[in-house]
Amino acid sequence: MPSLREWQTRFAAALLQGDGDTDEHVAIYRNTVFSNYRHALGATFAVVKQLVGAPFFDAAVDAYALAVPSLCGDLNVYGGDFPEFLASYPHARDLPYLADVARLEWAIDAAARAADVAGTPESLLTALANVPAEQGVAQRFTLDPSCHFVHSGHPVLRIWQVHQPGFAGDMAISSDVAPDYLLVRREGGAVIIERLTPGDHALLRTLNDGSDLGLALDAAVAAEPDFALETTLRARIANRTLAQLRGD
Repeated sequence: MPSLREWQTRFAAALLQGDGDTDEHVAIYRNTVFSNYRHALGATFAVVKQLVGAPFFDAAVDAYALAVPSLCGDLNVYGGDFPEFLASYPHARDLPYLADVARLEWAIDAAARAADVAGTPESLLTALANVPAEQGVAQRFTLDPSCHFVHSGHPVLRIWQVHQPGFAGDMAISSDVAPDYLLVRREGGAVIIERLTPGDHALLRTLNDGSDLGLALDAAVAAEPDFALETTLRARIANRTLAQLRGD
């Protein structure tokens, strides 16, 4: 006789099979499972769903759930791989911006859920003041945990903005625009989206990857030759984008 674990494994596998299963009881459970996936991802990727329509979106979610089933009971944290899935989804090949819109929506969702970090701008400035001048460029920073970056050659911020509830302005979207360098973070309990300069983006991304200030500055100047480090550091410490010095 199969063990309870074996029965559970078989049942879970049956839920994620295609339409070939004829057991109507399993089909009821399967419909519930996929309905939950659609509901959860529809809440996170609301603009993506608006752009493609509910039937297309639901089919994409079903395909994603089969390819990348949730490994956690909390569907609020499910969907991190959905943007990458859309990037290779055959039916979305004519929508090259769709995956980047999904990346922005996931960044917003992740920023809202991120943990708070201890410390204040004053404590970080004090720590920096105690660093010997010759060691300044060797410092590494921890960014606020809510910080997420989105870089796109498409006007994804504009696409997202015009699809927000209550938007009543001009919905025209020009494709002839500069790349979007976006920082999504939480400030004062609210998620905000900032459009960065190429230099700011390069500096913060490089610091976020764990590099020291010297390497981050090199990246920033390469992206933006007249980059002003002092101005950026002061602003990013003040608004808590740069939260702490790293201890490693």
